[in-house]
Amino acid sequence: MAKSNDKINISNFTSIIAIVFILFQTLGSIFVVFFWSRDNFYLLNSYEFKVLYFTLKQALISSLLVCLLAIPISKAIFRNNFMLKGIFIKIMGLPFIFPVVSAIFSIILIFGNNGFINTILEMLGFSKISIYGLKGIVIINIFFNLPIAVRFLLLAWNEIPSEQLKLAKSLNVKYLNYFKLIELPMLRAILPSTLCIIFLICISSFSVALTLGGGPNSTTLEVAIYQALVFDFDFAKASSLASIQFLVCMILAIFVIFFSKKNSSFASQEIKFFGVNSLYMERSLIDWFWIIFAILFLFVPILFLIFTGFFGIFYLPKTIFLAALNSVVLAVFSGFLGVCLALSLTNFFINLTSSSKYFEILSIFILATSPIVMGTGLFLVLKTILSLEILTPLLVIIINATMSLPFMLRVLLPAVTKVNEDTGKLSDSLDIYGFDRFKLITFPTIFPAISFSMGLGCALSMGDLGVITLFSFADFQTLPLAIYRLMMSYKMDHAISSSVLLIIICFFLFQLFDYLGKLYALR
Repeated sequence: MAKSNDKINISNFTSIIAIVFILFQTLGSIFVVFFWSRDNFYLLNSYEFKVLYFTLKQALISSLLVCLLAIPISKAIFRNNFMLKGIFIKIMGLPFIFPVVSAIFSIILIFGNNGFINTILEMLGFSKISIYGLKGIVIINIFFNLPIAVRFLLLAWNEIPSEQLKLAKSLNVKYLNYFKLIELPMLRAILPSTLCIIFLICISSFSVALTLGGGPNSTTLEVAIYQALVFDFDFAKASSLASIQFLVCMILAIFVIFFSKKNSSFASQEIKFFGVNSLYMERSLIDWFWIIFAILFLFVPILFLIFTGFFGIFYLPKTIFLAALNSVVLAVFSGFLGVCLALSLTNFFINLTSSSKYFEILSIFILATSPIVMGTGLFLVLKTILSLEILTPLLVIIINATMSLPFMLRVLLPAVTKVNEDTGKLSDSLDIYGFDRFKLITFPTIFPAISFSMGLGCALSMGDLGVITLFSFADFQTLPLAIYRLMMSYKMDHAISSSVLLIIICFFLFQLFDYLGKLYALR
């Protein structure tokens, strides 16, 4: 028994390390940057307040539009049974793992100055629309976050009790009454947390604002932090901006968590593509408008980019392929570290009575913290003991692993919870605890979820353009950074083809690990 207790303690020890690690990465990194600049306390001026206003404005507009669009789209998808519906729902998640730099190019090809939309507008005699500034940032934010909101809402539609839908249909409850009695309670439960998560993602977006910001009037806090560190070398200013961003996010998030109902999207991870619920819901021709809109908005830009840049891949310089190799290596290590941290945190969460609420708090801590400040905090701590050649890849791996944790946990926590519910009492009766339980029971059962999380972490890390922009040295670069440099030097043909290469590698990594998980499950 002592041996089992030792293994329980080892398991708890890894959980404690993971929690301390996350706390340092979030609160600790801000404190380190602030401590480094303690003699130069910085008060925000009018320009920084304008930056704060624009950051909140673009995040609020983006998150509201995402949720408003997700409601009719998710409802249309859920209540209509059509060919390839299951595949369509799965493909809906692809923009989420889509590299940011590639997404920017795909949107520019459609909405840019010489893009498809502006070409048509010019032919019809209308003035062109500008993709730079607020409009461009909002469009990209919607492109990335709409699939997340649709996924959450699909899960919520799925969890409406069938008895309610049957009763509403038998009583011929329609229109406003149907919305008030059936749909509104579900939306009130799911929308606050969904809105909060998307708001946090939008407020901390760096690459989008850096490339499409369009000048000082369209600068976000993340970009201002980057500029303070890179151009001004002003740690006081960076820590002040990061602290404000963190406080704003935490105030909003804590309010939503403690004053909204449980997020039902947390409880279920499987969508019944052709569920019983959809049989009792009234259908409408308008549904097809929303389904077609989702297809056009999410997939046409991707296909257009691939069509434009695919054949140019064969003419890319060797430096691009070397950058791609760097990205793959960093992505695999980042994904592995993220999975290890997520499993350690899962072990902590499953022992809590209200795990979903603590999970949301941890996710918000991570999403509310600037990745640039995380990297800077670690850099200041480690720069005296590690060379830049070692430190830069290490920072990229650690920061990307940390930022992918909320999404990995959303996959792993329900899987581990289900295993605990199914086999926990039997394992206790057989005196199987700690690492033995994980090795013999939990790991084989949840390996598909682990593999999926690994693929997700690799894809997110592969497409990241964040910390590497701050700490790149000499000729070392990742593929997203190489694309950004090509874009800044106006080598658009190579940049577009490199973006297509990045898409191919991202999806290959994601599908590879997902396939390995499914293959293991069939053993």
